Amino acid sequence: MEEKVLVKKDLEEIFTGFEKRQDEKLKGLEVRIDQKMTGLEVRIDQKMTGLEERMDQRMTGLEERMDQRMTGLEERMDQKMTGLEMRMDQKMTGLEARVIDQFHIISEGLMDQINLLAEGHTGIVGRLDRIENESERQHLETRALVKLSFSELDRRLTDLESQMKEMQEWRKQVGSRLTI
Repeated sequence: MEEKVLVKKDLEEIFTGFEKRQDEKLKGLEVRIDQKMTGLEVRIDQKMTGLEERMDQRMTGLEERMDQRMTGLEERMDQKMTGLEMRMDQKMTGLEARVIDQFHIISEGLMDQINLLAEGHTGIVGRLDRIENESERQHLETRALVKLSFSELDRRLTDLESQMKEMQEWRKQVGSRLTI
């Protein structure tokens, strides 16, 4: 039964294939991370668009309600035109203050949500940076281990080759002695 002896070329092919597979895995990881980041950006854009639309709808509703109330007030003021004019101005001022207060409350809430989104995005970016650095470190460690293993295997192969040469020489010597 013949033993198959791995030669340096075979080992180099094995390690080259191993490195290629590792590189492909890293590329796949990069692609998945890019896809997740793109998905996250799309979701953030969608949420921002939704917030803008809701804000526009609220503002439009407020404008419509204000227009309706103003129309009603103008009609009543035209009909009564007496002491109501002063009271209506006061009511309008109060209404305006409430609308402005409500707008400030809504805009502050929106700003808080935007800040939370930005903080979350920053956290995700930091985490991805750490993952990328750890991947790079592991890749470098793997390459170093493969290089060390390759050196050790090369040394052992060289030792085996020299032992084979010695065995062949010894066989020739024994063979020449036996042909006497």
